[in-house]
Amino acid sequence: MSLTDIEATWHVDGDAVAPECAYDPELHTGPRDRIETAEERAAREAVAREVCEDCPARLFCTTYTLAVRPTSGVWAGMTAADIAGESAGLRVVA
Repeated sequence: MSLTDIEATWHVDGDAVAPECAYDPELHTGPRDRIETAEERAAREAVAREVCEDCPARLFCTTYTLAVRPTSGVWAGMTAADIAGESAGLRVVA
């Protein structure tokens, strides 16, 4: 399943919804114009995790995340290290 396929299913009560990260992608990926300190990164990731908690697309994002296993950013409330731990030993069929 591709990200485009998953995005096509993002509907709540018949209305299309955007994932929370669409409104502030840099919160989930980090700044593009500078290197953040470890403290800045930890703070940003903590806020991104909180944003993911109530995201209407979290279930779909989790499915995508475990299938693709991104190596950076916050996905479905998980960092790359979290994703590696979650997906260890799992085989997700896409």
